[in-house]
This record gives sequence, C-alpha cells and structure tokens, in this order.
Amino acid sequence: MTELDGKKRPLITIAASFLLVVCISLVAVQGWSIYSARETQLAQSAAATANMARALADHADSTIELVDIILAGVVDSVQHDGITHYGERLHLHLIDHVGRTPSLQGITIFDASGNWALHSLREPVPVLNNADRPYFIYHKTHKDQLAHVGAPVRSRATGTWVLPVSRRLEDKDGNFAGVALATVHLSFFRTFYDSFDIGKEGNITIATDSGALVMRRPYLQENIGTSIAKEPMFKQWRAGAASESGAVPLDVDKVDRMYSYRPLRRYPLFVAVGLATDETLANWRANAYISTAWVVILLLILNWMGLRLFRQVILRDELEEQLRNAQLALVTKNRSLKLLARNDGLTGIANRRLFDARLDAEFNRATRDGTSLALVLLDVDFFKKYNDHYGHPAGDACLQFIGQCIRTGRRRAGNLAARVGGEEFAILLPNTDLYGAIVVAESVRRSIASAGREHQANPVGIVTISCGVHALVPARGMESKQLVEAADKALYLAKSTGRNRVCPDAPAVSSRRERASILGN
Repeated sequence: MTELDGKKRPLITIAASFLLVVCISLVAVQGWSIYSARETQLAQSAAATANMARALADHADSTIELVDIILAGVVDSVQHDGITHYGERLHLHLIDHVGRTPSLQGITIFDASGNWALHSLREPVPVLNNADRPYFIYHKTHKDQLAHVGAPVRSRATGTWVLPVSRRLEDKDGNFAGVALATVHLSFFRTFYDSFDIGKEGNITIATDSGALVMRRPYLQENIGTSIAKEPMFKQWRAGAASESGAVPLDVDKVDRMYSYRPLRRYPLFVAVGLATDETLANWRANAYISTAWVVILLLILNWMGLRLFRQVILRDELEEQLRNAQLALVTKNRSLKLLARNDGLTGIANRRLFDARLDAEFNRATRDGTSLALVLLDVDFFKKYNDHYGHPAGDACLQFIGQCIRTGRRRAGNLAARVGGEEFAILLPNTDLYGAIVVAESVRRSIASAGREHQANPVGIVTISCGVHALVPARGMESKQLVEAADKALYLAKSTGRNRVCPDAPAVSSRRERASILGN
C-alpha cells in the first residue's frame, strides 16, 4: 500500500477492506452454518434417543404388565381355591400361559417355607427351596399385595437368566402363605434390542432403579445382574431424574455418548438409550469438511483474484510513476539539450546558433522600429600561443574566464553575450548606439586586463582582448551580415593597431576627438 500513488491509496484501501469483509463474512457464515448443523444434528439425535427410550420403556412396561396380569390371575386362583383343589388342572393352566406368552419363561408357586409347590414345567423337577431369594424375603417381610420386580437371577430349574416378577400369597387370615413367581426371559429383551440401529458404539440399557443391570446392548452375559450404580450414565440419571436426556462425556467404556432416559410407568426399572457422539456427528463432520473445503477454495480464489488485482494496480501505478519519471527526465533532458543547443558548452554563454538567431531577430526589429543596433566582436590576443605555452586545459580555463567577464560586462539583460568561434566572442546590444557599445566593450576589456591573468606569449605579459565595435540604424534592404562585417573590420583594426584596445569601424567615427578618445588606449 505504501508503494501506491496517494490518490489511488484510498480506493485500494476500500477494495482491500471490502475483500477482507467478504472473507470474514464467508468464514463467519461457514462457522455459524457448521455450528448450527452440529446443534441440529445433536438435537435430532437427542429426539431420536428420547423416542427410542420411550418406546423401549413402553415395551418393557407392557411386557412386565402382561406377565403381572397372568401372575395376578394365578394368585387369585391359588388364594381362592388353594393349590391342592385344582393342582393338576392349575399346572396345565400354567403350562398353557407360558406356552402362549413369548416373554414368559415360567411360573412357580412357593409355599410359606420356600418349597416349590407348583410350577409350569412339563417335566418333574427335584424338590427345590427358594427361601433365600431376595424376592421371597421381600414378600415375607412386606404385606403389600403389589407386584415386586427384583434384580435378575439365574433360574435354578433351567440355569438361564430371568427377571423375577412376584406377588405375596396369604391365607384366609392374612398370614404369609408363600410367593407366586413369574420369570421373564432376558433373551426376549435382547432379541428386541438387537432389532434397533444404534451404531457400533450405541448402547441400550435396562436396569432396576437400584442399579442392578437387567439387559444391555452390546450384550455381555457376565454383566447381567451386576451393579451399574457407579457408572457415569447411572449417576447422571439419578442426579437429573427430572431430565430425560443428557450427555456423558466419558462413559464406562471410554466412549462419549448422548443418553436419553425413560423410567417405566408402573415398575421400578428404567431404560437408557445412548448414541455415540462420534457416530452421531459422523455425517455432520463429513459435510463440514466438504463445505469447509469449498469455502477455503473460494477464499483462496478470492484472495488470488484480489492479490492479482492489487498487483495489477501496483504495477500500473509503478508504470505510471516510471512514465512520469521518464517524462520528467525527458523534459529535463530536453531543457538540457535546448540549453546545449543555445549555449556554449565550455563558457556557458550563448553559442553561435543562438547568436545568429538573435542577430536576425534583433536586426529585423530594429529595422521595423527604426532603433539603433550595436555589435561588439572580441578576440583573445595571441590565444594560439597561450594554448601552445600553457596547454589546452589552461586554454579552456582562460576561455571560461573570458566568457564570465563578458557575461558580467554586457550591462543589460537584453544584451546577448555569445561565443562565436574558438577564441572569438560577441556582444549584441539592442537599442544601443555606437558610444554605448564602446562603453560596454571598454568595460569588458578593462575587467579582463585588470585581472592580470598571466600570458607570457603576450608582449604585455597578461591576457588581453581586442574589440571591434559597430552600430547602425538598419534600413529596409539591409542585411544583418553588414553589421557583422563592419564589426569584424573594426576588430581587424584593433588587432592591426596594437591589440588590447577597442576600435569602432573607422568610417563610423564622426569626429577626430572621438576617434582619439577611443584609440588612445
């Protein structure tokens, strides 16, 4: 920017600012779009897990409710008619219930001592006692008639994992008479949970509200019945029981998940559905990478185009600056050339070309106006000998000295001092008569002589000049060369009469006393 022309700098600043605003806007829009898409994806995932948790909770609730209804009917029959009254018939009835209910693993009636009194198995089993089971102990110590859902246990008859649903049996006096137990296949939940697409790292959990694990996908049999009370997922559910969902940054298996929770309506269980954050955001991340790549490409294109534009402006400005410099240099050069064309390169005064032009112009003006025009021709005395004795550099210095004296002695700005030959000089004096020209010539001669510049080849020992002077009022038909020729004759007269003097053209001097005053130098 510092290289640009001052007038263009504000325009470039505006263009650069606009490009910067566009780039920042693109980045901001892309960032907001990515953030919004991420929040939308997480919200959709939360809604999906919440719906799934609700559906699974309703499924579990319905499953247990169906088993409980069957169990309640069995309890009514046993407490109303007794086990022995309808023993075989009730046994067949239990077998029929189990056969028609896929989720039901078995139904067992225990007497007050915990012995098996009746069961739904088709084959006889050894006499077993379940008095040590938590559900049996619970009903023995609690008088409520509601169904009790306990922690998963292994069936002692089949060896499979089951979820116990039990009710208290009482005699006619309200005393404890045993327990009616219905067991639910845990594999029933496993088969149902496997039908859901929750990704490779997804998680479905059903557990009691005390933390006993009923079933989990992915399935590990050794985890059934274990406590998950210390898992982050369970702690979050217990801490935010009023909230249906939440994110677990680092689950027990070191996976980030978004969980949704749903307690069962009638039973002390809850369902949790967790989707892995990485899998949930996989599509978002891929789209974000693609859109960001396009934005980066667009930014690169914009910046490339902007830089090219700025570079072109800078190059154009540089070219214009170079053109201005070239024009300035050309003007300066033309002035120098013009000066060289008009002035003598050694002495700095006008050269022969300018002298000839001015002579013609002033001669024509004097002819037109009827004014006097005078010319002084000067020549350095014995200059060839000066060069031979002192050398050409000293000769050049001498001529420079002579030119300076002539420039100083020309009196008026309108007078022209010029070098018209090697050691020959001229002073053109417009509006000047002969007497005025002689005064100017004498002044120049005296200044040169008084300087006392050494010239051993000159009889007087110093540098001197000889001057020829002529003045006239041009008439129509006359030419400027006549003035030059007359002044040249006067110069010849000055040299032939002893040098170091000022001489007018002889016919131009009207009185003897004027001639004597001029030649008496």
